Amino acid sequence: MGKRPTQGEVARVAGVSTAVVSYVLNNGPRPVSEDARRRVLAAMAQTGYRPNSIARALAHGQSSVFGLVVPDLANPFLAQLAQGLERAFSARGYSLLIADSGDDADREAGVLETLMSQQVAGLVWYGVDQPLPLHIVESTALPVVLLNAPSGSEIAPREGRFISVNTDERGHAQLATTHLIEHGRTRIAHLGGPAERLNARERARGWTDALRPAGLAPAGRCAAPFTREGGHDAVPALLALDPDAVLASNEMQAIGLLAGLHRAGVRVPDDIAVVGLNGTASARFTVPALTAVHLSIERLATDIADALAPGSTRTAIETDARVVLGESCGCPPGGEGHQP
Repeated sequence: MGKRPTQGEVARVAGVSTAVVSYVLNNGPRPVSEDARRRVLAAMAQTGYRPNSIARALAHGQSSVFGLVVPDLANPFLAQLAQGLERAFSARGYSLLIADSGDDADREAGVLETLMSQQVAGLVWYGVDQPLPLHIVESTALPVVLLNAPSGSEIAPREGRFISVNTDERGHAQLATTHLIEHGRTRIAHLGGPAERLNARERARGWTDALRPAGLAPAGRCAAPFTREGGHDAVPALLALDPDAVLASNEMQAIGLLAGLHRAGVRVPDDIAVVGLNGTASARFTVPALTAVHLSIERLATDIADALAPGSTRTAIETDARVVLGESCGCPPGGEGHQP
């Protein structure tokens, strides 16, 4: 493997001093003529020189690299969010390091420690567990965006260090269930997430919130992992509840559920209507197309990048949601339903 090019080599090729190379890389502290700047940039391209961002962060107390930690990049919602964040940070001249904790709390702690040791400028974190183990990031002064802090939780801003993304899990589940009620469904079951997960419990509360004023009793609830396999394997238990509709806790569950119902000879939406939460662009490619509550990923990514920008004093980010209609609930595809 070849030796890494140095600033000295760049200076020699450009015919300038190493100090001038440094001024070009750091935009100062002294001015550089346009001719010298062009020669330095051309020499960097010729030698293949790349600045050491970590060394620069140590020298100047700042970095242009941010970190994102998520529990499962195979989750379409998290993958789409990661892509949106990468674009938002790139548009502002920043880079994004993305880490997958594998839905493992111990691995998550190690990943966070690694990113902090790399002198990142800030973190975006979707935790494995709730409440989030904030002690892991107590040792750093970095700003941290908490993607899944519990709704209504009292996380102190601590001078802008912790920025909470407020997502109304309960309200979104209520919105989705109400849509099924508007279709005349009266035996609505819930395919929930693992019982120990706070977001799963909040979504279950939203489901019952919608049923109560409509005078409907819950058809029953099944708990399953937030995966396609979880949705698929829950089909026998759900069918035992004899529902005419199912609210699935996330898009991956809903996709597995649709496949399992098809294999069981159940027609969607004729026999059972299905609506999911945390929908993405993938929803329109299921058969039938999945009706789901969607968050505005582009807006969320933009708000996060702005909140982590130098000088920002933001302490909270609000999300918006809407029902995007597919055929799985009985609607014609391609429209938008109610907003909360």
